[in-house]
This record gives sequence, structure tokens and C-alpha cells, in this order.
Amino acid sequence: MFDSISPPTFIKKKKTVEAPEPWAPLYDTHAHLLSFWDKDPLECLRRARRAGVDALVTLIDPVGDKMDPAAFSQWLRTSIVEAVPAGEIPALKYLAGVHPYGALDYTDDIHARIEAALADPLCAGIGEIGLDYHFDAEDDVSPCDHDVQMACMARQLELACTHNVPVELHLRHEASDEQRTSHVDAERVLREVGIPQAGCVLHCFGEDRATMERFCDLGCYIAYGGAATFKRNTEVREAFAATPLDRLLFETDCPYMAPEPIRGLECEPAMIGLTARALINDRVDRTGESAQVIAQAAWDNAQRLFPNRPNV
Repeated sequence: MFDSISPPTFIKKKKTVEAPEPWAPLYDTHAHLLSFWDKDPLECLRRARRAGVDALVTLIDPVGDKMDPAAFSQWLRTSIVEAVPAGEIPALKYLAGVHPYGALDYTDDIHARIEAALADPLCAGIGEIGLDYHFDAEDDVSPCDHDVQMACMARQLELACTHNVPVELHLRHEASDEQRTSHVDAERVLREVGIPQAGCVLHCFGEDRATMERFCDLGCYIAYGGAATFKRNTEVREAFAATPLDRLLFETDCPYMAPEPIRGLECEPAMIGLTARALINDRVDRTGESAQVIAQAAWDNAQRLFPNRPNV
């Protein structure tokens, strides 16, 4: 529950920003608990709970994280879930999958490990998988061949369809790519392989309304993170304002892309309320809808996408 007496605070350039009280429970549908630079995952989860985050989905990439999903699940249970009293942190689930950066290293053994993870009650599905055509100058990462990435995406997507579990997609291209090639190719893979009835999410959506509408027409959910609050991302906010209420999700993608007005800080799940409030207020200004209705819809969608499984 939200801690109105002592909500989490964030400091940037001597300015203190409080986590706002949410209009509905918050669900962070995409958080990297293994990737914090300077923060302790358990403490981040405690702050998230105080900020009104009731549930969270984290991720394990056996290639990128260099950890087996089974070992990750054990760490999640013993170091996080069982380390604190029930209710002190959000309810947790995880996804297992290989990011497109690891497409060249996607082997039969890795595939088997991801499939095995689906038997774990804590594992909610597959992700993040997809296509990344962007040259990352900061980390000096060049995208591998597009056909290799599409084959890796297709194989994992097929696994999600076979087991009927949700899948989260990472799709990115160069800013100069007006054709939005990663999304065009991903749409082709989705049409060829299929979309699991359990659900498909475009994580960290950063495109325009027309792109959002194409994927919603396919039955996908659209997840918005802190980058959607950046001043330059007007078209992303336009897409958010037009996204059907039954397709909306929020996420942090922490530790990346903290929202305004604390952009540049190491992101954590407790910051999701800032993203939700900024985007919902912008949508209310455009459409006149109820803020509470929008917030509740995002929570309900996440609950439907990631239902509780037995023995968790």
C-alpha cells in the first residue's frame, strides 16, 4: 500500500521529488532486478511497495545475464521473496528469454532452459525477445544480421504460443529509420508464427499512434515507461492518449530511463508512479477521461496478462 506518511523520495540537483499517491494499484510489468548499478534490489522493492506498487514482473536472460533461469528463480525466492515478511514488497513474477543482442548465442541448450523455466510457478512467460536494429554507441554494440534476430524471435515466440504464456517484445531501430523497420519485421514474424492467446506486450513503447494502432489490431498490449515522459516524445504521449483502455500497461524498464522530472537518475520500480501520473494527466487533458478509470484499467490489464499461478 502507498505510504502517505513516508513516501519514497528522489533527489536530483538538490530538488526532492516524492512518489505521488497513485489512483489505483501500480503494476511494474518490466523491471531488471539484476541490472542495478548502485542499488540493492530488495531495498528497491521495499520502496516500490511504499510507492503503491503491488506487483512486478522482472526478467532473466540466460545469455545476457549469464545466469540459468533455475538459478535466478532460486535467488528470487531465497534472497527476495522469503527474505522479508509477506506484503513488504510487491508480488513478484519473472519472464525468461533472450534479448536480440544474444541472438547469435541462442542455442538448443538455451532454448531448453527457457522452456524448462515455464514449469516454474514464478515464471509468468517469455521475454524480453524481439528485434534490435540500433547501433549502441555507448556500449559499442552492433546489431547482428536481421534474419538471425528474426529467427531467434520466432523460435521463442513459437515456444510462447505452444505453452500459451505471455511474451514481451523489445523492438528498436535507428531514430532515422522512418520505416520503423524493427516493427515492420516484428509484425511479419507475429503474423507468421502467431500470437499467444495469453498475450503479447510491446515493452517500452516509443513510437507513434499509427504504429500503436497496428499492434493493438493484432491484439497486443502496449507498455509505456519513463521515456514516454521525456519532452521530445510528444508522439509517444499522443499514442498513449489513444491506446484502448484494455491495452494499456505501465513499466519502468529499470534501471534505465527514469521519468521526468528525475530523468538521469538510476531508475527503480518506485518511480513508476511518476510515469503513470504524467501520462494519465496528459491523457485526461486530451480526452477528458477519468484519471482513476485509466489507472485502474492499466492495473486490471496487467492482472489479466499475468494471472496468479498455483504454488506461488
